Amino acid sequence: MRHADRWGRFVLAAGLAAGLAASGTARADRAFDVAMARPAMDGYGMMVVERAKTPGKFEFGTSTIFGWAKNPFRPTLSDQNNGLAESRFDLIQHQLTVDLGFYLGLHDRLSVAVVMPMGVNLYDMNPVGDPAVPQPPSATNPTGRPAATGLYAGQPRQTVPISNAGVRDPRIGVKLRFYGGKYFEIGTLMELTIPLGDRNSFLGEKNVTFRPQLLAGVMFSRVNIALAFGAVVREGVELYEPSTPPSMPPVLRFQTGHELTYGVGLSVMAHQMLSLGVEGFGTIPVVGEATSATTALLGAIYFRPTEKWRITVAGGGGVLPDSPRNADGRLIVGLAYSPSPREGGLR
Repeated sequence: MRHADRWGRFVLAAGLAAGLAASGTARADRAFDVAMARPAMDGYGMMVVERAKTPGKFEFGTSTIFGWAKNPFRPTLSDQNNGLAESRFDLIQHQLTVDLGFYLGLHDRLSVAVVMPMGVNLYDMNPVGDPAVPQPPSATNPTGRPAATGLYAGQPRQTVPISNAGVRDPRIGVKLRFYGGKYFEIGTLMELTIPLGDRNSFLGEKNVTFRPQLLAGVMFSRVNIALAFGAVVREGVELYEPSTPPSMPPVLRFQTGHELTYGVGLSVMAHQMLSLGVEGFGTIPVVGEATSATTALLGAIYFRPTEKWRITVAGGGGVLPDSPRNADGRLIVGLAYSPSPREGGLR
């Protein structure tokens, strides 16, 4: 009986410890990627909106995409310098991204692609804080031990500060074109992201995400229209107010979960080597209490000096100012190359 009683107390203590650890992890959760303008996975997509068009059999190609976003993440937090009044912070003031891609046609209607993304986040260090700030001795802290501030406040002790740069979650995709005629095409893209990015620094998701899309396109002699509808299936992430006293219930500030995705693109060929386009894309949350939709618009110029090369320059920003992931501005520059593209080049 004594052995069983000790075992029961051990199980109860372990359960309480696990619950406290889980709640601490949730309060400090930063495991999501704020780079919302994800470049198309192959050279046949627009800048962001995917197209059903696939590379030819055994065709391969590469892409390099550089991106910049201003204020891509602006959550509401308590301002420790203003009596804990609620305020929106430009938590990530600038984000620089590089996406390196490779794609290969396995069949005339089937292709695979891999994208290795990297990112640099420039933070407002006031809300980010520091895991260990020296404190003067006081009645409650006679030894003057360091205290955590900003996002680290109220969390289990940490010694590693937030990262400014690193690898983001790699993307792996399989594209299948069901039908491709002279004026219409339809297909699907099945994409996975692998959680290798820094989940504590807004550079990666908590776990694998699944991102299926249904792709459709309408083509005329000089006009392309692309439509993409899909979803993001992911493990949810919750970011709580770090300054809430331990005796008070945590305040949920931001949350991600399953989302629907959409994209619409239009390009018009102004010259054999030059096209002009506009793209709109975004997400619609389907679960969660502190989630928000996103919508962004880009204007793009597609330049093809030869059939093997395509250079794209796009700029724009978010159109939902109340969304924490609404970037004030974006600039994206991309280069795609294929030694043997389909007839018509990377149009």
